[in-house]
Amino acid sequence: MKAIKVFNNNAISTVMPDGREAIVLGKGIGFHKRPGEMVDEQRIEKVYYVQNEMQTKFLQMLQDVKPEVMEAAEQIIAMAEKDGFYMSNQATISLVDHISFAIERQKRQMALPNLLLNETQLLYQKEYELGRRSLQIIGDCCGVTLPEDEAGYIALHLVSISVDRNAAYSILKFVKGALDIIKETYGVVPSQSSLDTMRLTAKARLCPPAPRLRRSLLRQKPRPRPRPGRPLPASITRWP
Repeated sequence: MKAIKVFNNNAISTVMPDGREAIVLGKGIGFHKRPGEMVDEQRIEKVYYVQNEMQTKFLQMLQDVKPEVMEAAEQIIAMAEKDGFYMSNQATISLVDHISFAIERQKRQMALPNLLLNETQLLYQKEYELGRRSLQIIGDCCGVTLPEDEAGYIALHLVSISVDRNAAYSILKFVKGALDIIKETYGVVPSQSSLDTMRLTAKARLCPPAPRLRRSLLRQKPRPRPRPGRPLPASITRWP
């Protein structure tokens, strides 16, 4: 195989043995490489067969994104796929873009609070754990420490692989609205580890609420605090 275009030290385009053009990634695969030179196939770690409608965006990403960001993204993708998440080309582009912008925001000290972080931790524990581990990978590859909020954002990228992103956000907002009503009505904070809270989040995931109910919860006005002595579920912790 011969190199068609060299993007950086770790990414080139080539024609595969089956005749299809592809972008191949691998540590040092493009180092001192020029178009027309043979590709060291032993260095190939990832192959992307890019469809025509995505090719321009994918190539632009490789030219704009720093190699260390691509390296971090590749490690995160490998980790996610090892845990059963299939990363499509579109998901890969979205993740790389997010990491690149997150690093840029952090360098400029531009905070982007994740208002649904707690709900993400509750609903998508596996994805959040991968997001948390991703921050370590980004720190090791790029030398930038990202805030915990970014673990939640990366988790939602993984969620969107199997669930529509809008649906995922709707479920998160529904759970946040339900927990806010409990807090405002009873004057208590539901414990994230309580059985009742886990049941609520599990049901919201498996049986997403109807749009009318979601809108009703999100518009709900605070209710009066209960009279002293009103019984509370044992799994709920009192408001401090």
